[in-house]
Amino acid sequence: MKINNNKGQGLIEYLILVAFMAIACIGVVRAINHTVNTKFQEVDYALRGTKKVIKRDNIDLNLSKRRDLSNFMNGVGQTNEHKKQ
Repeated sequence: MKINNNKGQGLIEYLILVAFMAIACIGVVRAINHTVNTKFQEVDYALRGTKKVIKRDNIDLNLSKRRDLSNFMNGVGQTNEHKKQ
């Protein structure tokens, strides 16, 4: 007698899909993080009534370069401003 239980297979497929979505979201958040933080700072200054212009950095092409384990940690914790210096 053969037992067919496909629930485990569906769960694994779902977990793989969720993992791919998480990796894509991490890439997008990393690319737009500084721009979003700058916008929130501008809103904060506007609510305080302070007139201050915050310089925005352009999104660097290095953020979209292909990475492997040899260069995975390059640039971690640095903004585009630190990379220019």
